[in-house]
Amino acid sequence: MSIRNRLEDAEILWKAGRLEGAFISVLIAVAATSKRQFPGQRDAKAFEDFLDQGWFKRVKVEYRGEIHPMCHIFYKWFRCNLIHEAELPFDVEIVPDPEPGVLHIHAGGAPEYVLQVSKGWYHELFGAVVRAKVNSDLFGSEQLKIARVEQAQLNDSIVKKARLQ
Repeated sequence: MSIRNRLEDAEILWKAGRLEGAFISVLIAVAATSKRQFPGQRDAKAFEDFLDQGWFKRVKVEYRGEIHPMCHIFYKWFRCNLIHEAELPFDVEIVPDPEPGVLHIHAGGAPEYVLQVSKGWYHELFGAVVRAKVNSDLFGSEQLKIARVEQAQLNDSIVKKARLQ
């Protein structure tokens, strides 16, 4: 099995509507990629350091009374909970994207205090694995070019949206 296989599994699960299964498969690919990039680091540090790039580094959210970077949210409450508890925490939900190409996260207030993470984050995690230089041997240069173009288009869309608001 390989990182590429985990991404293929993730896509099969995603298309079948098995969102948590898709997330865990893509998070396994993130974990494996992070260990390739940072082989001497402990799992949590490697995972968070790998994701502490791009959007993941710039986005922080309040959850359970503290501010957390997205890389920590995905490690602790997605990866760890899905692996060790076989489910997301009771106060985390995967929700539809508000519109295509828009990453969304909402830290809900009283009375539920639910953290809502849009489906677009799955695609961002997937893309982070495909675009990782350390994985260039796994994904052909054509695949890498496609992923980079898609990321650039997503970035442009988000910047344009921010300017309009």
